[in-house]
Amino acid sequence: MVENKNNKSTLTGLARRLGQLPADKKRAALETSAALAGVSLRVSREFVEAVPKAAKVLSADDLRNWGEFGRRLAMGNADSGVKFFADGVEGLKKIPKTARAAVFQVCSRQLVLSSSIALQTFHLIPLIAADLADKKLLANILNLAVEIAQRSAKHSADFLEHTPAVARAIEQFGDDSPAVADAVLTLAADFASRTGGLTADLWQELPTALAGLTAQNAVALMESSAEFLEYGGSVTLHFVASGSKVLALSERAFDDWRAASREIARHGNAVLIAFLRATPKLFDRLAGPKSRLESGTVNRVLLLTKRIAVTDAESALAAFKSSAAALQKVSVEQFEEWVENGLRENVDESTKARRSYFALETRASNERLQKVRLGLSLESIQPVLRMYIEALTGKEVEIVPLNAFGAETRIGDGKTIHLPSSIAEFDDDEMDFRLYKVLAAHGAGQIEFGTFDRDTLELKAAFTDLSELYSMTAEERDSFSLDGYLDPKGSEIHNSKFEIRNLPKDSDYREVLKTFPEPRLARKIFGTMENARIDYRLRHTYRGLVKDLDLMRTHLGSNRPYIFDLPIHQVPSELLFQITLCGGATEDARRFYGQIVSEIESVIETYFHSTFDIRHSSLPTVADSLMATSRIYTLFQNITPEQSQESETDSTEEKSDFAYDDKDAAESVTDDRSQREQQKQIQDIRDLFNAWNSLDDEGEPDDLQGAEAWSQSEVPEQALEADDLAFAYDEWDRELNDYRVGWSRVIEKKVKNGDRNFVELARSRYRGVISSIRHQFQLMKPENLTRINREIDGEDYDLNALVDFVVDRKADGLQSENIYTKRLRKQRDVAVSLLLDQSSSTARTITRNPMQPYTHPGRRIIEIEKEGIVLMSEALEAVGDVYSINGFTSEGRRNVKFYVVKDFNEKYSEEIEKRIGGITFQNNTRLGAAIRHAAAKLLRQESRTKLLIILTDGRPYDHDYGDARYAREDVREALTEAKMSGITPFCITVDRESEAELKDLYGDVGYTIIDDVLSLPERMPNIYRRLTS
Repeated sequence: MVENKNNKSTLTGLARRLGQLPADKKRAALETSAALAGVSLRVSREFVEAVPKAAKVLSADDLRNWGEFGRRLAMGNADSGVKFFADGVEGLKKIPKTARAAVFQVCSRQLVLSSSIALQTFHLIPLIAADLADKKLLANILNLAVEIAQRSAKHSADFLEHTPAVARAIEQFGDDSPAVADAVLTLAADFASRTGGLTADLWQELPTALAGLTAQNAVALMESSAEFLEYGGSVTLHFVASGSKVLALSERAFDDWRAASREIARHGNAVLIAFLRATPKLFDRLAGPKSRLESGTVNRVLLLTKRIAVTDAESALAAFKSSAAALQKVSVEQFEEWVENGLRENVDESTKARRSYFALETRASNERLQKVRLGLSLESIQPVLRMYIEALTGKEVEIVPLNAFGAETRIGDGKTIHLPSSIAEFDDDEMDFRLYKVLAAHGAGQIEFGTFDRDTLELKAAFTDLSELYSMTAEERDSFSLDGYLDPKGSEIHNSKFEIRNLPKDSDYREVLKTFPEPRLARKIFGTMENARIDYRLRHTYRGLVKDLDLMRTHLGSNRPYIFDLPIHQVPSELLFQITLCGGATEDARRFYGQIVSEIESVIETYFHSTFDIRHSSLPTVADSLMATSRIYTLFQNITPEQSQESETDSTEEKSDFAYDDKDAAESVTDDRSQREQQKQIQDIRDLFNAWNSLDDEGEPDDLQGAEAWSQSEVPEQALEADDLAFAYDEWDRELNDYRVGWSRVIEKKVKNGDRNFVELARSRYRGVISSIRHQFQLMKPENLTRINREIDGEDYDLNALVDFVVDRKADGLQSENIYTKRLRKQRDVAVSLLLDQSSSTARTITRNPMQPYTHPGRRIIEIEKEGIVLMSEALEAVGDVYSINGFTSEGRRNVKFYVVKDFNEKYSEEIEKRIGGITFQNNTRLGAAIRHAAAKLLRQESRTKLLIILTDGRPYDHDYGDARYAREDVREALTEAKMSGITPFCITVDRESEAELKDLYGDVGYTIIDDVLSLPERMPNIYRRLTS
C-alpha cells in the first residue's frame, strides 16, 4: 500500500498522529476509537482523523464525552456519526472549559428523545455563547439545562431555544445586569429543582416580564415569585406574568397585591390562579393610563380584597373583579362601606350568596351599592321631574334609571327618558337637581326634536349619501371629503358605478351609523353632536331653560381637564365636547390645537346654527347631526393615527397637529401644568350627557354585566356575526332568592333562508284545514263601525232609550239622560309573539304506526312545529293581528340564540316562508332568557292585548342552567315578569310524561298539553282563537 502525502489513509499514519497526543488524551482517544470500531470502522476512522484538532480544544474527559456522544449517534445512523466527527469541535472553543461537560450531558440526554434535536442543541449552544459576554451566566444557564434535561429532554431543548431572548432581556439593564441575572438564575434554579421541565415556560415568559422594568423592580419580582414556588410552577408562572404588569402600572401597589395573593393562596391554587389571571385587566382599569381614579385607590382595593380573603377567597376574587365597575359609580370610601356591609350582613348566608353579593351579580347587591352613594337619587325626585317635563313639553313621559331592567329595550320608544340613578356632581342637592332638570330636558328634547324619528325624508337622504360616501375608495373619499367640506350643503357626487342604497323600513339613526367603517367611533361622535343639536333646539324653543343650561355650560367649562394631561387618543373627543357643550374650547386647547378647534367650530356652525339663521324655515334635525358626524369622523380619522393608543402625550418630536410647534409652546405647557391640577371626579359629567347613547346599537351593551363563573366548564362567549345584536338579561336564582344581574346574553339573529318548498308542502297537506281556518278567523275580524246605544251624547236618538225616558219621567221622574246613539270604529288590537323551541330534543321522531317504520315513517317534532307555524300564519293573516315568529336555542348562559323568523314590522312574504323552511333543531333550552327577550320585543308594540305563545316539547335545560328546579324557577319568574308587564303568556307543550312538572311550571299563566303531537298544526289556530275571543 502506498502512503499518501497526509498520512491519513494508513493505519501507520493514524497511529503516528495519535502518538503525538499527551498520554491522557492518547489513552482517551484509543479507548474511544476502539468503542467506535465496535459500531462502525468508518466512524472510528473519522474520529481518529479528527482527534488531533479536537485534542487542542478538549480535555481528556471532554474527548471521551465527545466520542461517546458520536458513538451513540452512530448507533442510530453511521452517516450521522461520520458527519458529527467531520464537523469537529470548533464551536466548543467559545464555551468555558468548566461548562463543556454540561453541554455533553444535555445533548446526550436529548439523544433519548431525538438525535436531530440533540445535534441542533449541540450547534445552538456555541451560538448562545458567542452572544453572551458573561461566561459565568452562560455556565449557570448550561447547568440549569442539565437539571431540566434530567426531568425532560424536550423541555431542556425548549429552554435553550429561549435563552438568547432571556440573555438580551438581562443585558438591557446595563451595569445592573449582574444583580438581575443572579435573581433570575436563583428563581430558575429553584423552579427547575421543583418543577423540572416547566422551567422552559418560565424562561419563555421572562423576556416579556422583564421588559420595561427597572433593575430594582426586576429583582423584586424574581424574589417575590420565588415565594410562590411552594404552590407549584403554574402559580409561579402566573405570578411572574401578572406581577410584571402590576409593577409597570403601579409600583406602590405591588406589595399589597403580593400580600393579597398570599392570603388567597391559603384557600387553594384554583382561586389563586384566577386572581392572578384577573389582575392585569383589573389593574389596567384601576391604575392604567385611562383610569380617572386616584393613585392610592388600587392599594385600598387590594387591602379590602385581602380582608375578604380571610373569610372566603372566592368572594375576595369576586370583589376584586367587580371593583373597577363599582368605582365608576361610587367613591373608594363608599366602595369600602359596601364591602363592610357585605362582610357584616352575609356572615350567616350561604357561600354562593356571599360570592354573588361581592360579584355584583344580584339585584340586592347592586341596590346596596346604590344606597351608599352620595348625592341626589333619581327615585327621590322622579315624580317632580316627570311633572316638570310634561309641563314643559305637553307630553306624557316615563322617567326610568339607566340601569333599570329591560331599559335597553325601550331606547327610542318616544315615551321614555333614561337618567342616572343618582348624581353627586355638586355638594348640595339643589344644584344636583338643576343638573337633573337639564339632563331631563335633554331627554325630552330627544323625543320632541326627533332623535329617534324613523323613515323621515332627511334620514333617507343621509343614509343614501353616507352609504355612497363610505362605499368609495380611500382616494375618492378624500376627494369627496375635501369638496364637501368646502361646500357641504351644495356639493354632491353622483357616479353610476355606486349602487344607490335605500334606508331599510322602520329605521332610525342607528341604521345610518352602521354605514360608517367604524360604527363605534361614529356612534360616540354622534352622541356629542346630537347633544349639541338638542341643546341648541332647547335654547331656541324654551327660553325659561336658558338659565339652567347656561349654569351647566359654565360648570362643564370650568371643570375640563388640562388638555395635555390627557392621553393623545382622548384629545379629539375632549375638544369636540368642549366646543359643543361647554361654550367653546378652553384657552389651552385653542392655543395648541387651534386649527382642529377651528374646523370643528366650522362644522357646528354649518350644520346647526346656519341651518336656522340663514333659511329661517327649518331647524336642524337628527339627519343634520348625522351629516355633521360624518365630517367630524373624517377629521378624526385624519388626525388620530391607529397607533395613538400607544402614543405618549408629551412627545415633542412628531410634527403634526398634536405636536408642539416651537420651544416656547412646550415651555408654556410646563408652566401651565404647574399652575393647574386636573380634578378627579367620582362621576365624569360628560358621561351623564352621553349615557343615553352608551348602549350599543339596538341596545347591545358595550360590556355585558355579570362576573365569570368559577366553574371551568362554562361555555365561552361566541363571537357575534354580522348583523347580530346582543342583549343582557337578569336571571332568577332560587338559592339566592334574587336575580343575577346581566347573567344571560341573548344574541338576536336572522334565520338563514331554507327551502320555501316546506311551506308549499305544508299548505298542500293541510289544504282543507287552511280553508276552514281562514273562514273562521275572517269571521273574527270586526266590522269597521259599530253602533253604541244609550250614550250621553251622539249623532242620533236611541228610540228605545227615548221611550224609556218618557215613561220613567211620567212614572217617578228618575229618568236616564242616556238617550243617544253613536257609531264607533272598533278594531282588534292584538299583538302576538310565537316563540318556538329549537332545541336538539325536537329532532325526535313521532309516528302513529311505530310497528310500521318503513311504510309509515315518523316525522320530527321540529317539522310538526313548523307546520303549526305555517297554519298560525294563515290564521293571523286572515284576522289581521300583528304578530312575530321567533325561535330559540342555547349553548350556555352567554350564548342564547334568538332567531327572528318574522318581526312585527315585516310583511308575510316568500322571504318569510324561506326562513320558516330554514328553521332547524340545534342545542339546548334556556327558556327563561328567551321569554324575557320575546317579552321585551312584545312590550314595544302599542297593541292593547299582548300575547306570548311558547311552543316547546319539554322542560328547560342548558349546560350551566343549574339543577332542574333552578331552571323551572327561573322560567316561572320570567313568565311572572311578563304577566305583570301586561303580557298574557301561554305554553303549548307535547310532553305528557312530565305533566306534574308542567303544571308547576306553567300553572300560573296557562298551558295545554297536546296528546297527539301530529295534531299540533290543526289545534294551534283553535287555541289562539280561544285565547283572543
